[in-house]
Amino acid sequence: MLLKHLIVSLLFACSWHWIVCAEASDGGQFDRGKLDGREDVQPYLREADPSKVWVLDRRFSDEFDARRIDRSKWITDMRPWGERAWSSDNLRLSSGSLFIRARYAPHRHRGNEYFYKLGILQSQQKTTYGYFEARIKGCSRFPGLCPAFWLYSNGREKNPKYPKVTYSEIDIVEMLQGVWDSDKEEFTSPNHIDCNLHTRVLDESGKEVWVRPQHLPEVCKHEFDAPWDPRDEYHVYACENTPEKITWYIDGEKVAEEENLYWHLPMSVTLTMELRPPLIAWAGQDGRVPVPSESTREGFPTEMAVDYVRCWVREMD
Repeated sequence: MLLKHLIVSLLFACSWHWIVCAEASDGGQFDRGKLDGREDVQPYLREADPSKVWVLDRRFSDEFDARRIDRSKWITDMRPWGERAWSSDNLRLSSGSLFIRARYAPHRHRGNEYFYKLGILQSQQKTTYGYFEARIKGCSRFPGLCPAFWLYSNGREKNPKYPKVTYSEIDIVEMLQGVWDSDKEEFTSPNHIDCNLHTRVLDESGKEVWVRPQHLPEVCKHEFDAPWDPRDEYHVYACENTPEKITWYIDGEKVAEEENLYWHLPMSVTLTMELRPPLIAWAGQDGRVPVPSESTREGFPTEMAVDYVRCWVREMD
């Protein structure tokens, strides 16, 4: 009997060791599990800073285990923004994940013709500094769509410490964009991932001007070429925003860091599907317009999947 107990204990220990090693080395594919009411879970980091203790902020966190989306926490039906026709019927919960859909749906809005409808999940409340993490699997169609996890302000709320900043946007991850690489003179492949910054500021004359990756790439443009395809498996995408700097992480590894010059406004935590070329062109009042000749049913509907979104604030001494 004693020998039997020893064998069982040894097998249990070996199994636990294998699970821990798998979590540490699988590139984010290991299922981190659900919180189940726990408040002590910390961000997924390969080399966590022991001086930082994080407190889960449930206003911006969700395990997506419920039967319905929590409307007291999330906005799912927003007014169309040009070709970004977001509607709540493009979101669903299933098997502990959120699925955000893009579908072919020709329609007219304000006299203009559009061809697709998309899904958005946006927090009811806003936040600025903290650690923001989501476990996401990209959609099947490429090119033409961009699954994204991002923070952005609506331009109404200001921070008196930064009076010249009128808009803040932190793209934690934009995937499958298929953007033009001017150095290689080709479009980027599916494993290309962007972690960009956008802002609007007042210039010396008081005029509001955009600052974007194309305007200030040394500050706003950050790229990561993954050794895997984001359409195949779930991966963990995260960002820490502090008054001093912004740091991006993928599967617990730091991939980019930038001085925080303009990203200090209250922002919404947002998950979306958005259109990209060739289905749209960069032009027009909204910054993008549909391309009727490229509109197609092929590859639609398609969905990005979100296992969870978790956001933390620092526990200060």
